[in-house]
Amino acid sequence: MMITEDNYRKYRIGSKAQRLFIMRENGLNVPELVCVQSADSLSDFPFDKDGLYSVRSSADCEDGASMSFAGQFSTCLNVRGTELKKYVERCLSAGNAAEDYIKSMGKDPEEAHISVIIQKMVESELSGVIFTSNPQGILNETVIVVGKGLGNGVVEDKTDVTHYYYNTTDDLYCFERQNDSPLLTDELLRELIAVSKKICGIFGKRQDIEFAIKDGEVFILQARPVTSLRKCSVTVLDSSNISESYPGISLPMTVSFVSEVYYQVFRSCVKRATRNDGTAERIDTSLRNMTASVNGRIYYRISNWYDIIAMLPFSKKIIPVWQEMLSVHEKEVTRSGEKAGFMTKLRVTASFFQLLSKNRRNMKKLDEYFDKVYEKYSSAIDETHSPEALLELYCGLRSELACHWDLTLVNDLYTFIFTGLLKKSLTRKYGAEGQELTNLFIAGNRDIESMKPVRMLAEIKKCFTESGVLDELRGVNDQKSFENAMDKCRSGAKLISQYIGLYGDRCPEELKLETDTYRTKPYLLAENIVNAADCGRTDAEKLPKLGIFAEAFAKRAANGIKLRESSRMSRGKIFGLVRRIILKTADELCKNGRIDAPADVFCLQFDELFEAVKQKDMELRELIETRRAAFRSFEKLPLYSRLVFAGEPFDKQFSAASAGSLANTDTLRGIPCSSGDAEGEVLVVDKLTPDLDSEGKIIAAKMTDPGWVFLLSRSAGIVSERGSLLSHTAIISRELKKPAVVGVKELFSTVRNGDRIHINGSTGTITIIEKKIKMNEAI
Repeated sequence: MMITEDNYRKYRIGSKAQRLFIMRENGLNVPELVCVQSADSLSDFPFDKDGLYSVRSSADCEDGASMSFAGQFSTCLNVRGTELKKYVERCLSAGNAAEDYIKSMGKDPEEAHISVIIQKMVESELSGVIFTSNPQGILNETVIVVGKGLGNGVVEDKTDVTHYYYNTTDDLYCFERQNDSPLLTDELLRELIAVSKKICGIFGKRQDIEFAIKDGEVFILQARPVTSLRKCSVTVLDSSNISESYPGISLPMTVSFVSEVYYQVFRSCVKRATRNDGTAERIDTSLRNMTASVNGRIYYRISNWYDIIAMLPFSKKIIPVWQEMLSVHEKEVTRSGEKAGFMTKLRVTASFFQLLSKNRRNMKKLDEYFDKVYEKYSSAIDETHSPEALLELYCGLRSELACHWDLTLVNDLYTFIFTGLLKKSLTRKYGAEGQELTNLFIAGNRDIESMKPVRMLAEIKKCFTESGVLDELRGVNDQKSFENAMDKCRSGAKLISQYIGLYGDRCPEELKLETDTYRTKPYLLAENIVNAADCGRTDAEKLPKLGIFAEAFAKRAANGIKLRESSRMSRGKIFGLVRRIILKTADELCKNGRIDAPADVFCLQFDELFEAVKQKDMELRELIETRRAAFRSFEKLPLYSRLVFAGEPFDKQFSAASAGSLANTDTLRGIPCSSGDAEGEVLVVDKLTPDLDSEGKIIAAKMTDPGWVFLLSRSAGIVSERGSLLSHTAIISRELKKPAVVGVKELFSTVRNGDRIHINGSTGTITIIEKKIKMNEAI
């Protein structure tokens, strides 16, 4: 009997054949096929004697979680019509020979009812496999393996292949080639991704799909479940606003320090909120894993965050606000499984209202406490030289701050809640204008800490201008020439000294311990002085009168933002103290010949630095070089907003990866966070360098951090891939009266340096007016 699309549902033909028929029914481009269960059935169908066919076995219990039958059955390619009977018999015989395998798996051989699939041969130019979830254990990463020729060359490792790794959350991918393996066009990549999503919609999330490409046309040859991903705990990593604090690659020292900081602060916060009822000890594993690092990037281990937020009263209301304020795009709430008991929740509820009511007073006390601690440890670091004593200072600093710094988390929550309430209130009354009005009401913090360095730089620039030596600061790239310029402007030099004392740690990527700051290398400040803009006070916007509740929300939200920026400034100074401890320790290691340069120490983790100080014979150079090589390879990989692992996170090693994006549009949307319109040339900024000129341009960035304020002050506006209503970009843009749109997912795949765009900071719309023609395109 010949089994076709018309009658296949009546017969046991095996999952492989059944799936092919189902995919054809759903409009997928599967080559024509029939199915037979004996060689004699071939007489029912007039095959082309000179045509070429593929002949494959299909069994009932094939491709299951318990028995995949990989390599057990036959696949015969390029079979001539005249030889079909022989190859059908061969496939049936191979099925019978699989009885031993079936028995070894504890199954009845009678369950393996064998059929044979016959399809017209696709003489493919390219072929490959799609895993809709990476079998290594990354659930939101699709892997496409493609090589030249027929599919057996790819699956049997007979041809060079290109591996594509596509993040389904972000439309970003990276790829790695073997020798001259083929590259797919973006159009073909989009089609393969679209086809794989359609197949997942039919059969379920995780599929192993074989495909062939001929003359640009994609054919689907097979689809089966990915059986290597067993059920296990899922780990969700989210970069959301943490990528603002730690953009790009962070070296091991920073990664280990950040992990410890989050542990200590959250542990202290849980103890405070639960009134030390033992919950912190019970969930210690979760608290130790508030962050994670993959491929040199720092992420929130977000399920653990949700576990802690779930302890709060009204958590179902608070979580959406928290997601919005931190720009968490994936709204599904994932939990690690930790749950608080009734009495714990009762204690947290009482603490919650008490802490919110005392927030302003507590934050003021924290600022005073911090100033004392900072002065104490700054002096102690200057006076201490032995590595052992320096690391003791670090431990003391950590202990003194850990049980107080958690109050900043309370202030964050305070700010999020009242900003959310204000936005809801204004949106209910004014509709779409509510977002813009929210931005205006939470701006206007004229004494906000983040603006003080900008204003002070403008004063320094004025001194150098009046002294006629401003031009001498242009192009300064060493300390000696910087000091020569300062010698000619004593008033400016005095202000510079004060500036470094106050704000020397406020610079781009200031929370990465490996960053060169203005305190460690003062000459880096020269270009910022030259480019300083006058950010004088501007007239306040005329705003509608608020109702009693909305006014209270606005007042508290604005105050929370001001306190938040103040604590961020203090946080930068704390990290500056730790950086000084590490660098002084590194100097000693360098003097003793154990490392080649002080900067090498940042390739170590904190516990390794402690161990190296204790064990004088511990070898460091080989470890440092291994880490450097790994992190160099990470630099070529994209930053993903989310990674979902089956089990524990892990790094991916590449020898030569390249990155790309499949997003493509000329009108973009993001989160409007600072009102106004701007039109201008795009300045794409991957990393801040002294030569960047943002005057009158619209900055396009993946994310910004506090050190970007100098660049923002001279720009016409800013758009960024990351960020939220309360991100640093948003706060500073509002104070500078610069239009800003953040959280623009497709930004870097769409906008290029020199393009002309229009941004609307009230609606969050970005329109590409003119694309700049690249030189190679013009040729």
